[in-house]
Amino acid sequence: MRHKAKVDWWIGALTIFALVVPFFSAVTTSTPWGYAGSILTAVVIAGFCYPQWYETTADALIIRAGLTTRRIPYSSITAVRPSSDMRSSFALSLDRVEIEYDGKKLLIAPADKDAFFADLVARVPGSSRPVR
Repeated sequence: MRHKAKVDWWIGALTIFALVVPFFSAVTTSTPWGYAGSILTAVVIAGFCYPQWYETTADALIIRAGLTTRRIPYSSITAVRPSSDMRSSFALSLDRVEIEYDGKKLLIAPADKDAFFADLVARVPGSSRPVR
């Protein structure tokens, strides 16, 4: 099952601001470096953030964030819990889910956490629904 990523309105607004300001600055000053900077900013944001989704398959959780795709086998997942950790992450929301696997931690932000937890609990051996 594929789960959409959640985007907080203010993070979305900051992202748009980060795209518009360099471009507007380049247009008003007519500088080639300004155009290059605004294009680079757009490529970086798009490359790391879009598209985002989380998919549960028969044997693994697949996490897509921009150009990166992670495949986490269910057998390596040791914990899944709600989080509002502000650590750096590709998740565009602070209403996050922390996934521990193979000694690593990853923050994601599914739009419907309840459906995501229910789907994951059905697939991860020995897991139970986290308490919020």
